[in-house]
Amino acid sequence: MFHLSEDYSKLGLKAGLELHVQLDTGKKLFCNCSTKMKEKQPIEIVERKLHPVASELGTVDQAAQFEFLKGRTFYYQAFKGESCLVDLDEEPIHPLNSEALTVALQVSLLFNCKIPSEIQVMRKTVIDGSNTSGFQRTAVVGLNGYLEFRGKNVPISQISLEEDACAIIGEEDGRVMYKLNRLGVPLVEVSTGLLVGYTPEEIQEIAYMIGITCRSTGKMKHGIGSIRQDMNVSITKGARVEIKGVQELGIMAKIVEGEVKRQMIEKAKEETRTVLPDGNTKYMRPLPGASRMYPETDIPPVPVNTKYLAEIKKSLPEPLTKKLQRFEKELKLSQQLAKEILRSDYVEVFEKVKGVEPSIVASTFTNVVKDLERSGVEISNITDENFMDLFNNLAERKIAKEAIPDILRMLAENNTKKISEVAKKLGFTTLTHAELDKIIRETVKPDMPFNKAIGIVMSKVRGKADAQTVIKAVKKFLATSA
Repeated sequence: MFHLSEDYSKLGLKAGLELHVQLDTGKKLFCNCSTKMKEKQPIEIVERKLHPVASELGTVDQAAQFEFLKGRTFYYQAFKGESCLVDLDEEPIHPLNSEALTVALQVSLLFNCKIPSEIQVMRKTVIDGSNTSGFQRTAVVGLNGYLEFRGKNVPISQISLEEDACAIIGEEDGRVMYKLNRLGVPLVEVSTGLLVGYTPEEIQEIAYMIGITCRSTGKMKHGIGSIRQDMNVSITKGARVEIKGVQELGIMAKIVEGEVKRQMIEKAKEETRTVLPDGNTKYMRPLPGASRMYPETDIPPVPVNTKYLAEIKKSLPEPLTKKLQRFEKELKLSQQLAKEILRSDYVEVFEKVKGVEPSIVASTFTNVVKDLERSGVEISNITDENFMDLFNNLAERKIAKEAIPDILRMLAENNTKKISEVAKKLGFTTLTHAELDKIIRETVKPDMPFNKAIGIVMSKVRGKADAQTVIKAVKKFLATSA
């Protein structure tokens, strides 16, 4: 029987990670279409069939052949401003997006990679319908780098810049519907070398560190589907299994543990598996072969000269891994809270706030904002300037931190943009010491238990005084009334 406490090194656990992160560029990788993916109503639907062809070596990839034998028909929804003839494979690709290339090279340098002297776009055979052309375009932009992790260097074997695939909508009776607007959105793919001697939890942590290193550029998209992870997992008596489509980083350790258990129980064979909603996996297709990649002939290689690279190095951002350390040591955030603020969309605003306890600011951007979003509040209506105004009022003690959720809710739901006006409407103007003392005298009896007194007063002054001020005032009252 397998136990989670068992030493994974004795089982010979080996893993490899591939993280795919969407770049937040204005245009797609090989055309001028928008990457916003905001359009909802398709302007056209195109029907296609795909079939495999032999590579330059005369072989047909087994994964491509497997997909072809399913006999499926593909339908592609096109959207105004977000799809074009390039996406439909009816027009040659345009020159490589220079903004995307710069970001990808920044990522490569953040991972200490060697940069090729020229960037050669390649075609990778994919005929599951997710690419209208039957292949995905990808280009190596960094090699043989590393990531510092707990005193060790995790090998980063390759960084690639590639186009994202279509987003699947659904499948019924061999008819598969895709959305074209995601096809061509720039991706950075980070591939590790072999990870040996790590636990599933450490593998998950490494994936997190890779993700925040990519986000250090400030040019990565956020939200569901913007980052996807694939893994290769094997143990000594098992087989190399590729697991595709891990979208929730928090379940990666569970997936690795489950695959280890499966390979210990079943006779494992090399294959590709896909992740199920509960964290388990199921068979997807055979592993792809090595002869499914060949040069893209529609555009020439892009040279990377010394001057261009020097300019990129000069403007290289601070890695978020360093920020994580700084947030913990200098700002005294817990490791969990530091990680959460780095994952959020508000790290830049967080760093600008002065005069407020960092943990309060971080908790607002992670816990409070998330709770409001879950309840249906349109947080996108609140600007960075609104948040700065909020924390300036808090620093000047014009509002109490307990009032933050209600103020943000009203701010998102109304046209009022000044925090002072919102606080006044809600009746959350901070009480003076005299006003607070009066409420305590009218509410608290001298023989009342301390915790009960605090609870009663807090219910009376909710949003008008912070908890620490109330605690001090109640203590003083009870001490002088004894």
